[in-house]
Amino acid sequence: MNRIIILLLIALSIFSTLIYININYISSAKEPQQVQKKEELKVSILVAQKEIKRSQPLTPNFYEKKFVHISDLDGYYYTLEKDIVVQPGALFKEDIKEGTYLTQEMISNPGDRDYMYLSLNDGELPYFYEVTGIGVVQTSTLTPGDKVSFVSTTSSKSNLVESGYGDIGDLVSRVIISGARVLQVIKGSEDTDSQDAEDKKYSLVIALNMRSVLKLEMAQKIGDVNIIPSEIENRYLSIRSSDLLETQFGVRELRGKD
Repeated sequence: MNRIIILLLIALSIFSTLIYININYISSAKEPQQVQKKEELKVSILVAQKEIKRSQPLTPNFYEKKFVHISDLDGYYYTLEKDIVVQPGALFKEDIKEGTYLTQEMISNPGDRDYMYLSLNDGELPYFYEVTGIGVVQTSTLTPGDKVSFVSTTSSKSNLVESGYGDIGDLVSRVIISGARVLQVIKGSEDTDSQDAEDKKYSLVIALNMRSVLKLEMAQKIGDVNIIPSEIENRYLSIRSSDLLETQFGVRELRGKD
């Protein structure tokens, strides 16, 4: 009888031990799953917050940043915010609906193959213009999307390209093209040891209509043409050399009388 009781106690002890081990094993197996669920990775993406039309400039008011679980993005096309490259002047390549996740393929940056085509309005042409001398200082900070104006200096009696500035009393400087849009800025070669602005070169690709192209071509054949940022231009500005000379000579006459 005692032997039976002892065997029952031993069996009960073994059974209790097995139950205890099993419960602890199940609990320990569930804990990592719970921790993993709480620490699910979140990523930052950009979402269109309004309808976007093709060729529109990419600005922050078109999208918003959202943090979402990586698992919620399964089945969607997207590019992480940190991987999206947006340069000044970037454009949207296509029409985009509100709520769409933005991808790099939806964005065209300056220098991309399709950027120039997207940038041109009806009737516009891309015009290549090389900037040298003091114009480099005035245009070195330009970026795609900025606007520039062209100032022409001509003589009413001669061709400045052929004869130079011999007739200084008959020169006129005026704005001939106002608010032309910059499509691309190309930095040319320059002497890094030189401090002279004339040793530096920039090239600009500018959107112009045909009339402006012809006007600019003609201006370069008969006189000097300079480019300036439109923000510092007065479109009605026109200066004649005679105005400056009259002022200068008038000052000299007054001094002579004194």
